[in-house]
Amino acid sequence: MSYETVIGLEVHVELSTASKIFCSCETTFGGEPNTHCCPVCTGLPGALPVLNEQVVDYAIRTCLATHCAITPLTRFDRKNYFYPDLPKAYQISQLHKPIGRNGHLEIETAEGLKKIGIHEIHMEEDAGKLIHDPWEDCTLVDYNRCGVPLLEIVSEPDLRSAEEALIYLEKLRSILQFLGVSDCRMEQGSLRADVNVSVRPVGSQTFGTRTEMKNMNSFKAIGRAIVAEAKRQIDLIEDGKTIKQETRRWDENKDSSFAMRSKEDAMDYRYFPDPDLVAINITPDWIERVRSGLAELPESRRARYIADWQLSEYEAGVLTTHPAIANLFEETATLSGRPKDAASWMLGEFMQAAKEQECEPQDLHMPAQSLATLIARVAEGVVNRNTAKKIFTQILENKVDPDAYIEQNGLRMVSNPDALKDKIAEIIAANPQSIVDYKAGKTKAMGFLVGQVMRAMQGKADPQLLNELLKDALDRA
Repeated sequence: MSYETVIGLEVHVELSTASKIFCSCETTFGGEPNTHCCPVCTGLPGALPVLNEQVVDYAIRTCLATHCAITPLTRFDRKNYFYPDLPKAYQISQLHKPIGRNGHLEIETAEGLKKIGIHEIHMEEDAGKLIHDPWEDCTLVDYNRCGVPLLEIVSEPDLRSAEEALIYLEKLRSILQFLGVSDCRMEQGSLRADVNVSVRPVGSQTFGTRTEMKNMNSFKAIGRAIVAEAKRQIDLIEDGKTIKQETRRWDENKDSSFAMRSKEDAMDYRYFPDPDLVAINITPDWIERVRSGLAELPESRRARYIADWQLSEYEAGVLTTHPAIANLFEETATLSGRPKDAASWMLGEFMQAAKEQECEPQDLHMPAQSLATLIARVAEGVVNRNTAKKIFTQILENKVDPDAYIEQNGLRMVSNPDALKDKIAEIIAANPQSIVDYKAGKTKAMGFLVGQVMRAMQGKADPQLLNELLKDALDRA
């Protein structure tokens, strides 16, 4: 029998607000344990929450970008459960009136566009972090993350493969980054997902029993976990066993999951409206104010790059994977007036540098003016591309000014025909066999001599002029 995998994702996004959702504590990642907390976020008796308005603004942005209907009168509920990283023994979340409902994203699959429904978006506070210390055989609690604002974006069970799930996640992450609501650094937990998986016979309209894998913060792990969990469930069904509705934990090292606890339903959390927080009236004027300030999203930018700057779909697609890449490209293209060259440097040297340094694009030091200047100097023939690559590295690592670095290090390209002719004559005289090889039709001889001249001139010879003069000298030899 053939089976179909059914996947739903609950994506948790930490918002990039300066302070927490219900208090003024900072949200900066890191810091010494338990230094970013106060009586409110640690749940001390008598402390009362006050809502951070920017959290609601960011939630409205996200609802608009994902085509969600915004709830005019939204409110917070208490989700009751006991866990050591939750000092109040309840989490302030939303159940009955979440801020957004019934949205969707369209993803590009092998079969074409597919609409993935978004069941709801709700606001809530994050919990603390448990740190397990195997040496001391104990567990420590860091409450710095308690009260950091979260959006939970809950998809409909419309995804049918690990590939579709990852495409959806990548698109959602890109939108959130361009909106400016989150940095989505998965390694820091700013974006993580609970993955719900079930299987059913192909053609069946009845959902199977689902399991959930919690707090996954790696695309690679999510893809592997979906494949492994679907296989586990199919094996159980074919062995005549029952799938239990449960929460499972993914073990990356063993490439498998294991049961943690039975899966809770909403009734298990005993939700009720939070008595300390009033309902929020989201007016049409508020929505329009947020809408008018929305950043241009990746799809719109891609279309504009193709139409206005004649970039290929591939180039435009890569340049809009992250706002730091898109913003640097646009500014560089505008300053230099050479968008194709700007795209080439971004897709080549810039992306390679980010990969080598294993960092996010915004972490690289590359001022648009410096890159635009470098592009102009190559176009003007001041330096060749190989020399420019070395200058690019110096800008990244040492924050040099490209023009000053060129002058201080004598990197201007030699375009004087007489100087080049003298060096060519010297190299040819030192390599007589190359003349014989060239006359015999061996094209590699020309390349060898070009390399020798370039080496002798420390890479500063004008490549086009060098090739012309060298060919002329060999033809006359």
